[in-house]
Amino acid sequence: WIELETTAGAEAKVSNHAKDSTAHITVAERDKWNAGQLSKITNDAGGVFISIGDTDDFLSKIVKSGERFGTFYSSGKPTNAPSTLSTRGIFHFTATDSNGNGTFGYVVAIDYRNNMFTNYVDGNLGWQGWNKIETESGAQTKADKSLTDAKNYVDTNYSNQKLTILTGSNAIQDARTGGNEYPPGLTLMDVGQGNTTGYPLGYGIVKNEKYHDYRFTQYFYGTGNESGSYFDSTGTWIRHWWNGSGWTGWQKIAGFAHANIGTTGKQLLTKGELQKINFNRKIKDSHNAFDVKNNRFIVPNDGMYVVNAGLYIENYQRYTNYETSIYVNGVRYKNIAHYRVNPADPSDTTDINIGLYGAATVPANKGDYIEIYLYVGYNGDTTRNITDNPGWYNYFDITEIGGRNFPML
Repeated sequence: WIELETTAGAEAKVSNHAKDSTAHITVAERDKWNAGQLSKITNDAGGVFISIGDTDDFLSKIVKSGERFGTFYSSGKPTNAPSTLSTRGIFHFTATDSNGNGTFGYVVAIDYRNNMFTNYVDGNLGWQGWNKIETESGAQTKADKSLTDAKNYVDTNYSNQKLTILTGSNAIQDARTGGNEYPPGLTLMDVGQGNTTGYPLGYGIVKNEKYHDYRFTQYFYGTGNESGSYFDSTGTWIRHWWNGSGWTGWQKIAGFAHANIGTTGKQLLTKGELQKINFNRKIKDSHNAFDVKNNRFIVPNDGMYVVNAGLYIENYQRYTNYETSIYVNGVRYKNIAHYRVNPADPSDTTDINIGLYGAATVPANKGDYIEIYLYVGYNGDTTRNITDNPGWYNYFDITEIGGRNFPML
């Protein structure tokens, strides 16, 4: 016997089946499943998707996995592995070729010492190479080590003795030696006392700043102690080396000389004569350059000098003609003051004292001497004198203003 279902029973069973949400899915659920990704990133048990063997090529194994996204494990022994330690990570390819091999993508790998590495493959350029991601502590450790190594290297190789000071046979004592003979870089040399080869002074320090044979500047620093015989042994000079023509002349750039000289007592002026003024009282003399016995300034260095002279003369109301001149090496260089008068009512008893004051620049070389002369012309028999006045009336002032006596055009 076959039991036949009634119409009502059949309808009830169909209705119950249709209402079973476990056996059936909704449209939304079906759409969600259809839109989901089907690529696995692990194996069915949740382990890594790819195991890279010891004899495999790490990068080739990932490229040829046939997957665009996945996890991997490597023992550290495969060729082209990022680390020699046990390593796990992920890979992701955004494009593949016709064979399913990854062409554009990246790999992130972390070994069991927590070191992280990345690599990127470009379908046109290939793999770019493993890049280790530095930790904050690791970066600081490396920075500290680099600083320590740099300090040790400088302390070992660039001390003052090793870097800058030339001594013994390495020192160049002859100022005439060409610039090509000097080593490159920054060097210092000592010039012994009494050197007469062409340095500005016989005693000092030489600093060489040589970039190469065509860029070379040399400095000379006088190191006298400004006492006794070394009173004038200070100052700074500079010169340059021209590879084709040699050394330029020394040009002084610091430590310029200056002197302020006065007179003592009266000086008789002889009518109709040109006579030297007896400046013989030192007020200031920076380089001990004034010779009070011969009343002359002896030029200590090549250069340009400003010379000022002032005279206050006992004079009377008679015809008078005075001319003050600067003399260099016994030859008149420049007239700096002139006074001439012929009064209508002459008198040998009426005092009319006069002042003669003037200045000029004087180019001179070391060893030249500068003096002040006065031409004395007057009528009458009353004698004339340079007055016995302090330094603000009678003075001979010299100031060095330039470090080189350039030739006239």
